[in-house]
Amino acid sequence: MINSALSKNINNQLLSNQLEEILNERNDDLLKDLFSKQSFNKFNKQSLAFRNKYKDSKWSIKTIRNDPSQSLLDIKIKSRRTIGDQIYNLHTIQTVKIETYKNKIKSYQVIDEESILNSQNSPLIVKVISPEKVRTGERYEINLIIEGPLDNSLTASGMILLENNEKMNISNDFFGIKPNQSGGLFKYIQAPLEPGTQTISAIITHPEGIYSITKKIKVGL
Repeated sequence: MINSALSKNINNQLLSNQLEEILNERNDDLLKDLFSKQSFNKFNKQSLAFRNKYKDSKWSIKTIRNDPSQSLLDIKIKSRRTIGDQIYNLHTIQTVKIETYKNKIKSYQVIDEESILNSQNSPLIVKVISPEKVRTGERYEINLIIEGPLDNSLTASGMILLENNEKMNISNDFFGIKPNQSGGLFKYIQAPLEPGTQTISAIITHPEGIYSITKKIKVGL
């Protein structure tokens, strides 16, 4: 029993190493072999949508908890995207739970995530202050604080809750962006009444750059 569990843990570790290497090499044929059919169809659809927007992605994947049939992966992604004549850099950190069967990924779920999208050479340095976990129904505060002086230039900002079927766009209408002083962005959020997660998206703009963040907050009893 001990040897069997140890073997499965080693296999899961090798699986995450293979996943990192294959994603960085963009080898779709080998990637398919790491997933069950249903799981691959879901992942492939998401992967293609991501790669159409973000180029030259660099993946770093480490196993942070390894059980015989499931693991927690720490995933870091660095990439870039061109919108109009602007280049944006993306930095994403995720904690992903995967379930495996016969050394294949049977299912996966993003349980924690923080993504930052900012324009290249932007002067904006933003500190994000938010809880990692809140209680159901709790009213909590999200703060994006601009660090360092920005001369006398005004910024504009907005913050929204993202539903599962919504996608982040750099759009004034989508965020309800309004002018504000250079202190940052502060907003109170109401947690849902059911346990799970809540995703917040916020954006701060400046004449010389844009800073956008998407963060997933855990909601528990």
